[in-house]
Amino acid sequence: MAGIGLAITGLAFTGKEQEMMVSFDRTDMRRKSGRQKSPGAQAGFSLLEMTIVCAILTIVLAAIFVVVNTTIQRSQAEQVRVDLVQEGREFMDEFERDLHQAGYPNCRMVSISGNNCPADNGTTEGNSVYVAAGIVYLDSTRIIFEGDVDGDGQVDSVQYAVLDSAGNNPPTGTCPCSIRRSQVAKSAANNSLNQTPVWTQELQNIVNSGQPTGTNAYGGGVSISGNTAWGATNTAYYAAISSFKDYPVFQAYDQNGNIIQINPGLDTSTSANSLILNCQPSSTNCVKTIRITLNLLGDPITGVDQQTRIRPVTTLVGDARLVNN
Repeated sequence: MAGIGLAITGLAFTGKEQEMMVSFDRTDMRRKSGRQKSPGAQAGFSLLEMTIVCAILTIVLAAIFVVVNTTIQRSQAEQVRVDLVQEGREFMDEFERDLHQAGYPNCRMVSISGNNCPADNGTTEGNSVYVAAGIVYLDSTRIIFEGDVDGDGQVDSVQYAVLDSAGNNPPTGTCPCSIRRSQVAKSAANNSLNQTPVWTQELQNIVNSGQPTGTNAYGGGVSISGNTAWGATNTAYYAAISSFKDYPVFQAYDQNGNIIQINPGLDTSTSANSLILNCQPSSTNCVKTIRITLNLLGDPITGVDQQTRIRPVTTLVGDARLVNN
């Protein structure tokens, strides 16, 4: 019988209506299927995935931190070295400027009764506040000289001295030592060797204090106090090459470049020594150049390399020509 359809719950449907019912059935199933999958599709990362990501991120950040920390430590160590060089260079530059004025104005420029040159200690010229006696004392750790060092028309008595950690000159205890500078107006009340110093400048952390005998280049330096971070003595580590601590701060050279013996020290109390310290036409072996050598060691607290635990070291050398000698 044409038009007979599917009977569902007592109802009769045509063929077309049956097709529509099947189509609605399939659409409804797809919607239900989509609604059932939706919660699983929006679930996010699992605990294992999060743990792996965190571990990778930690490794990357740790590597970055190591690089940054190393860079900072290297930068600090280099800054300490730069500070050592800068402080030492400023002190040495002043020393060289001072020595260039040593002996000016001298006894040949100023008319003093008798005009006795050189201006030896205790003579009228030597005691005059208008005459610079030049170098009046010199050894490997101390130098005293006179000159108008700041161009104000006043003769000054200038002194540089190396002191050990206990303040002794010459050094007899331990280093790090210091070198001090004094500048006072020359006083007629005291002779050239007994001018009262007033220390106004100081350079610290010097570790060479050599007091060589004869014409030896170095020798006789005191020990460096303290120990390294790993227990070795500072002397054994930093002065493994003995000349590092045994090299003298001051050395004297004649006009031919030969070392002049200054230990024991020379002063102008005798004519023979005066002719060595302050050249005269008759002099054949007199001081023409003073060399200053400073071996500097970083501060034990603020100057230690945080990566290597080693204190930076640097060596500065300067030569001052005695133009008025």
